[in-house]
Amino acid sequence: MSAIASAGATPGNSVDTAQVTLIDFLDRLACLGKAHTMDDLAATDLTFSQLKVIFALGGHGAPMSVNEIAEHVNLSLAAAGRTVDKLVGDGLVDRREDANDRRVKRVSLTTDGQRFIDSQLNIKQEIVRRFVTGLPDDIRDDLCRALRPIVGADTDYFDIPHDGLSELSNSEPGEPAQ
Repeated sequence: MSAIASAGATPGNSVDTAQVTLIDFLDRLACLGKAHTMDDLAATDLTFSQLKVIFALGGHGAPMSVNEIAEHVNLSLAAAGRTVDKLVGDGLVDRREDANDRRVKRVSLTTDGQRFIDSQLNIKQEIVRRFVTGLPDDIRDDLCRALRPIVGADTDYFDIPHDGLSELSNSEPGEPAQ
């Protein structure tokens, strides 16, 4: 039974149907590479916090202070500092004085750190390539037609309010937040 049928969603363009369909699609796509990605990440001997910091730096595009990193990855300032220290020792990030304020240290990816990020991105891109290669031409074309107006729009549909999302992590699946 599909997730749509099991969730009780009715055919059509309802928000519930779209939500269930998209989650089912993304879950199944994520499962394609989950084992390979997890094995690859586990082989690095990096902690979850270290991975969060590396990916935060890779996604930020500019050096960050330790304080910014701590806020971005939800770590205490002390834990973020220790994590950065370890990553500096491993040669994955670099820490330098801020040009305008010597009290602030700016952290950025080294060449090895960027290479690590790129290797993880390449894995994900190859998984998606293999998936879309296996689709029949008409379904692949329909998928592109459906996604282009979302990702190419002047409106940023990905800019959603985060108010109340933290409360959702404390509720049971399918239950509204308190």
